[in-house]
Amino acid sequence: MKKSVQGALWMIATGVSFAAINVITPFISGEYPISSEWTAFFQYGFAFLFLFPMFLKAGLKRVATTQRFWIHLLRILAAIVGVQLWVKALSLQFPIGEGVALLMTSPLFASIGAALFLKEKATITRIVVTIIGFIGAMLILSPSYQAMNYVALLPLAAALFWAIYSLLIKYLTDKDHPLTLLFYLYLLMFPINLLLALTGNFSHGIAGFDFEFTLELLGYLLALGFLTMIAHFTLVKAYQAADAIYVQAFDYIKLPLNTLLGFIFFGWAVGTQFWIGAIIMIAALLYITYSESKK
Repeated sequence: MKKSVQGALWMIATGVSFAAINVITPFISGEYPISSEWTAFFQYGFAFLFLFPMFLKAGLKRVATTQRFWIHLLRILAAIVGVQLWVKALSLQFPIGEGVALLMTSPLFASIGAALFLKEKATITRIVVTIIGFIGAMLILSPSYQAMNYVALLPLAAALFWAIYSLLIKYLTDKDHPLTLLFYLYLLMFPINLLLALTGNFSHGIAGFDFEFTLELLGYLLALGFLTMIAHFTLVKAYQAADAIYVQAFDYIKLPLNTLLGFIFFGWAVGTQFWIGAIIMIAALLYITYSESKK
């Protein structure tokens, strides 16, 4: 199988995994008295445990060996800043539809960065498909932009930081073992998520631990951790297989998948524009896959 097709399939698998995560996460918050901070802590903690046998098999010394620790740290900080900016925008009552629309600029930012800093080929086909993917996303979201104000800079900045996170993954895949990227992701996220969990709900009990484990809750958290492990593993493999500019177009696939699963599991409405946008997006992705695989 050609590298371009492999990269596309890995990125689609990433989108499927993140879409499933986005279904389970609101279900947990709606059904169980556990804070989002503790959910994130167990999500990444269990993902690390699922990957640990792979770390042992590859050799912990080999996996932990890197001459680019500070770039790994910068990558994680970029992701955390992106999350915090997005949460801040929502806390200021910025409309979620318009916010997600602005987040969809992340693949555009990443494609530009890949051309400027990673010196990847920004062919006409890649540029056009990236733009078409963005248009398809806008049709699905159909944002009104009536509430746009200075707060709109927050999700836009979040998209920029997530693009930086993606570019740093691509930069590191050529230099470090793929498992090294995952090892430092979970290693660095563990103390950060623990700190956020302990301080986020400190008033609700000892050290913020304000919920009771049940077998059902544990099962959902384990599923969340497993999907998180799959999502980050396939993301690294996608960037390892193909150029960032090419695979970034497939990042848009998360949007129709999230919308469709939201309709199936929560009854969130989808209209005609959803199907038009999804068809446009999928057609563009099929075309670029065909074009790249021919080359």
